[in-house]
Amino acid sequence: MTLKGDLSELPLSDLIEMTALGGKTGRLLISSPDGTLAGTLDFSSGKVVGVACGELDAEKAFYALLAVEGGAFEFDGDAPVGGGEELLPARTMLMEGMRRLDIVERLRRRLPAPALVRFLGGDAEDDAEAGVLAQLGPGSRRLGDIVAGVLVGGERDEYDALQAVQRLAGRGVVRVEVPGEPGLTGGGPQPELER
Repeated sequence: MTLKGDLSELPLSDLIEMTALGGKTGRLLISSPDGTLAGTLDFSSGKVVGVACGELDAEKAFYALLAVEGGAFEFDGDAPVGGGEELLPARTMLMEGMRRLDIVERLRRRLPAPALVRFLGGDAEDDAEAGVLAQLGPGSRRLGDIVAGVLVGGERDEYDALQAVQRLAGRGVVRVEVPGEPGLTGGGPQPELER
C-alpha cells in the first residue's frame, strides 16, 4: 500500500499520529518543498523503530523532520523496515517535538541568524556550549554560521545550538549583536526559555 500527499494539507504530526494509532508498518518518506528527500521514518505495528535525517541521531532526526513544512510525504507499506526497537512512544516524541519547535521559534526571534556573536571570555559548561565556542574565532561571527557549524557533526540540532548560545550570552561569555536593534543581547543575565 502506498499513500502520497502534501504536508501542507496533512501535517507530519497528524500523519505520524494516524500511522501509530493505526498500527501500520512501513516507511514514511518526507520530502522538502524543493522535492529533495528530507528523511524517513520507519514504523513497525505503529511503533517508530527508525528515523533518518542527515547525520542526526534518531531522536533528533525525528524532531528535525517535524520542522519540515510544505513538503510532501509518501508512505510505503511494502518497504522493508529495520527491526529496531521502538525509540519512544510516538505520542511522547510528538509532544516533545512540538515543545522544541515552539522554543526554537522563540529563540529564532530573539537570536536571529544574521546576528553577530562575539566571544568575551569564559568557559563552556557542557558539550553544546563547547561546540558553539569552537565555532567562534577572534572578532565576531554570524549566528547562522555558528549554528550551521554545530550541526555538521550530527550530534546537536538547532535547538541545542540556540539554547547553548543563549546560556553563554546569559553568563556574559559571548555577546550577541542583533542588527537593527539599539541594544545588545548578552553581557549580563538573561531569562532562559524553558528547556
